Amino acid sequence: MKYTGETMVIHKTMIDRCFQLTFYVLYRLHLAWNYLFRPECHGVWIAVWAEGQLLVVKNAYRTTLTLPGGSIDRGEEPVTAALRELREEVGIDAAPHELSFWGQYLSLVEYKRDHINLFELARPTMPQFRLDNREVNWARVCTPEQALHLKLFPALKTYLEDKCAGRQPDPMDLV
Repeated sequence: MKYTGETMVIHKTMIDRCFQLTFYVLYRLHLAWNYLFRPECHGVWIAVWAEGQLLVVKNAYRTTLTLPGGSIDRGEEPVTAALRELREEVGIDAAPHELSFWGQYLSLVEYKRDHINLFELARPTMPQFRLDNREVNWARVCTPEQALHLKLFPALKTYLEDKCAGRQPDPMDLV
């Protein structure tokens, strides 16, 4: 299903619901594993911007909104992971030179030390995107000010506050 307006919600089929349930259960198991072992991980987020508006998404297994993104695979460069996640989660294709590295955020949510490498993709108009309705089941295009009133993942809230204040994360904050 493709983006045609400000908010996108798509009809769920029985297969989609099965996938969503599987993601939900696996996510809970993942949280339990994290609680026991407190891993250190590295991931990527991609902030898709156009005309002062941002694409935010909701994963079927989370209660908060986030950005398209995910884990960096072993041996994968962060920019390559960002391009892969952007394509997998919202169907947006981009070239490496279109992404700009904003900074890295440390998230201690979900019982892990998650180093989130945040990239920005700025386009003159919001690119067409599509949700798989399995892992990502909701999306909205909004201004940063509107987004800050939504239920955001903590690191996304910090990013938007930084962006609105014109500051980038300090690498020393990760030590």
